[in-house]
Amino acid sequence: MKNFHNRWVALLLTALLTALLAGCGGGGNSGGETQPAPVQTGDVTIFPNASLLASMEDLTTTQTIVLDARRSAAEYNAGHIPGAIFAPPSLFERDGVLLLPDEIALILGNLGVTRTSKIIIYDNTTASRGAAGRLFWILEFLGCTDVTVLNGGWDQWKAQDMTLATEPTTLPAAVFTPAINPAVEYVTKEYVAEHFLPAPDVGFILIDVRTDEEYQGTLLNSADPRLGHIPNATNFPYSQCFNPDKSVLNFKDLKNLLESHGITADKEMVAYSHRSGFFYFLCRLMGYTNVSNYVGSIVDWGRADPNLYPMVTGP
Repeated sequence: MKNFHNRWVALLLTALLTALLAGCGGGGNSGGETQPAPVQTGDVTIFPNASLLASMEDLTTTQTIVLDARRSAAEYNAGHIPGAIFAPPSLFERDGVLLLPDEIALILGNLGVTRTSKIIIYDNTTASRGAAGRLFWILEFLGCTDVTVLNGGWDQWKAQDMTLATEPTTLPAAVFTPAINPAVEYVTKEYVAEHFLPAPDVGFILIDVRTDEEYQGTLLNSADPRLGHIPNATNFPYSQCFNPDKSVLNFKDLKNLLESHGITADKEMVAYSHRSGFFYFLCRLMGYTNVSNYVGSIVDWGRADPNLYPMVTGP
């Protein structure tokens, strides 16, 4: 009986010691944490500007204008979020070049949008090649005060088997009065050449958000005049910023991903490609303030004199 009692005490002491060591990180955690940090996947509240990311519940807010930024009218006609207005970025461009602010304002007004409207944008994420982000940038550039992007977009709407509409939505025409936002910088090819050729200025980083193939010059899109990328650009394919369910990466994962490419908040960031508007949106979500968008992108650069505006291929 005495031996049993001693064995029981020894087992109890061993269990207590094991628990104490685990609580101290097993002696291998110099930070003194008692447990691993919680998984953040799906948690959008940590973003400094989390209010820019809309949820499905936000779609029910009264007097909200929902814009469908998917690139295909056929997709919109086949099914869209009820009440959504078809407004792809191409509606505000001519031959791949953004229209003048007054021209865009007229189109937006005819859609029933004003500068102070509460707007939620959605697309079908990677299939839309950053369309929602580009429209987000356009609206912020023109001075809109309440614009958000639906997290997960059309992909999540379909995955949840939500109600679809097939009839187009129209609103009474309104007056959109643009007020160019000075905090949203409209970058030109001259600005890019000045700060990145022949070498990047200190503290500057140029970001190409296209695919690896487009960046390296093994793939040429129909709208792109030349193969390759702008010299000194960092390749950061925007599609890697989504979770498998097409929601945006959480703050920690997105921050680590950006930093792994040398993209940090202290740098002057210039992004290009028609998908760079989505990169701009992500940086706004992260609370970064020194990010600008070369709106003309590779189309504008590729049409210019190659001696002044060169392109290179390869990694």
